[in-house]
Amino acid sequence: MRILPAGPKEDCSEAALSFPTIWLDSRNIGRAGGTGVATYACGLQECLESIGFHTEFLWDHAPDQPEMGTGGIIRRIVRFLRALVPVCRIDIGGQGPASGRYPFVPDLYRIAHIHFRTCRRLLHLRSQKPPAIMFWTYPLAVTVENTINIVTIHDIIPLTHPELTGICPDILRSLLLQLVARADFIVTVTETVRQQVMEKLGVPADKVVNLYQLAGVSQHERQQFRHASQVAPRDCFVCIGRVEKRKNIERLVEAHARSGTRRPLVLLGPDGDDMPDFTPRAPQQQIIRVPWCNRLSLLRTLADAHALLFPSLAEGFGLPIIEAMSLGVPVLTSRGGATEEVAGQAAILVDAYEIEDITRGIVLLDRMQPGMPAWEELCVAGLQRAKKFAPPKQIARLEAFYEYLCSRFPNLLLPS
Repeated sequence: MRILPAGPKEDCSEAALSFPTIWLDSRNIGRAGGTGVATYACGLQECLESIGFHTEFLWDHAPDQPEMGTGGIIRRIVRFLRALVPVCRIDIGGQGPASGRYPFVPDLYRIAHIHFRTCRRLLHLRSQKPPAIMFWTYPLAVTVENTINIVTIHDIIPLTHPELTGICPDILRSLLLQLVARADFIVTVTETVRQQVMEKLGVPADKVVNLYQLAGVSQHERQQFRHASQVAPRDCFVCIGRVEKRKNIERLVEAHARSGTRRPLVLLGPDGDDMPDFTPRAPQQQIIRVPWCNRLSLLRTLADAHALLFPSLAEGFGLPIIEAMSLGVPVLTSRGGATEEVAGQAAILVDAYEIEDITRGIVLLDRMQPGMPAWEELCVAGLQRAKKFAPPKQIARLEAFYEYLCSRFPNLLLPS
């Protein structure tokens, strides 16, 4: 798709155009255990590069080196003193053979966090050659001067469900209010979150856009995961995500016990900030805890599962839903909010607060078998739903958003 700058078509229809450079933050790239935001950032870069943009990550450490630790007392003092400066300069550095040259501010993301907690203001970054667009993949307390700042807000659960997280809602609200005031655009990953951002933060409708996100399982991953280590038995029920209150673990375990199923329930994911009770509730119930595995083993577990059980209490998106659907695995998830929006009518929807309703859904899935009409209908619907978040759809959404940016910033694209 060829995108032309805003203005009369007769003036630019034959112009040869070059796409501008877009920077993305590297805050969640390469973090231990991986995060949903890292998946979002990598998917965003993949789609932008497919369109034709040149992208760079803004690093706080050499990309071919491990992330800086918190350090000793001297480093902490130096970090605090650096955080008191309102403006930091971005260097274009990098000497490692694997990394080349890249935008770089040492220890940036910790410094920005300390600056905001201490000064209650956003940290500003300055570059001699800023990008055309700075696409923040997470709401960080920092902006780049003299460029278009786009901030992604994945969810505002600490504001809508403060009882489900350990994050202070007042501090987060203060940060988000400054970001939405300073940013040129806010991006969300579901319409649910977009509506919440407008309602809770007072953002005008024309300043916040839902782009969803790239989700699913790539062809390369499909070719590789069958050779991955097996961490759970075949034909199990699996719940993927942090084991914490927000994921509704205790109600899920209780419903699994009441269903009378002989299929084990696998809880796959790291420990959350709180520790729900996932001990078996019945003698025959089998709970398998897998605190960590690599991406390919996770996909093998999901592909081998009888169904994904994801009755979360609050989500911004819900990546496992689409990953399961793209593998042809049936899904049970929560009615209402982002989970129903993402799943559409291609999942068994339950009231996440009603154990009996979750039990009903598990019993329904437990009785289904591959080849049965109900099973096949659910799987086919899921495969169709997953296409909404595949690369062609996501690229089209980003192209449309970029055209909108061009209409708001007529000088964004320049003839090559």
